[in-house]
Amino acid sequence: MSRRIRAALLSVGLAVSGCSGFAPVVEEPLRVGTLDDLAPEALGLRPGATTVEAARASLASRGLTGVASASFARASGGSVEVLGADYQSRLHVFRNGRYESSLALSTGGLPPYGLALGLGEAGEGDVLLVLYRDPLARAEEPPVLLAYRITGTAYELMASTSFDSVVRENGGMTSPLFVGSDLADGIMLVARDRDGSLWDRSYLVRFGGGRIALEPRPITEALRCSCVRAYAMGTAYR
Repeated sequence: MSRRIRAALLSVGLAVSGCSGFAPVVEEPLRVGTLDDLAPEALGLRPGATTVEAARASLASRGLTGVASASFARASGGSVEVLGADYQSRLHVFRNGRYESSLALSTGGLPPYGLALGLGEAGEGDVLLVLYRDPLARAEEPPVLLAYRITGTAYELMASTSFDSVVRENGGMTSPLFVGSDLADGIMLVARDRDGSLWDRSYLVRFGGGRIALEPRPITEALRCSCVRAYAMGTAYR
C-alpha cells in the first residue's frame, strides 16, 4: 500500500471516528540549534524593507529552531504577520509583507520555547495570542498564554493565563497549534501530550472583555479541519 493511500485512509479514519488513538505518536525533541537571543539588527531586519520570506531565511541561516508564525488580513487595513522562534525574547511584526517592528514578549525573563501564535479579530480590534513554554519543562513553570491588543503599530498586553490545569489533565503539552482567526467566536487549540500522542480534546480559545476563556471541545470538531487532520497525522509538524 502506498504512503499516499495510507495517509488518505488514516485521514478518513480520523475524520469519521474522531479517536486520537488513530493518530500516530509524534515526539517533540528538545531543539537547541541556537540559544542566543538575537536582536532584529543581528537578523538583518530593516523596517519597510525586509520581506517575510527574507526574514524566514535569516532565522534559518542563524540556526533558530521552532520557528512559528501567524498572519491575518482584514477586509480593509492590510495584512499583519508575526514570526518567532525558540529562545527568542521578541516577535517580529510584518505589515503587508514588510518588516515593521519587534515586540518584546512579557515572559518575565524566561526564554520562550515551542511557541504557538494566533492572530485575529475580537470585536472592533485585533488580538495577538502567544503561547509559550519553559524550555526545561519544569513543573513550576506551566505553559502560559499572553493576549496582546493591537492598536495601530502598538501592542498592549491585555491578559495572561496559565495552562497548568489543562496540561495536567492532558498529560503534558507539546507541539501546540492554533487554528482560526475569529477570537470573538473562538479559535481552536490542539496539542500533543508529553509523549507525542494527540490530545483527546481540543480547546476553543476566546478573548473578550479583557479576558481569555477556554472551552474544552470534542477532538472531532477540530478534526473537521483538513489542517488539523494533517497535524494529527504528523505531516504538519514543525
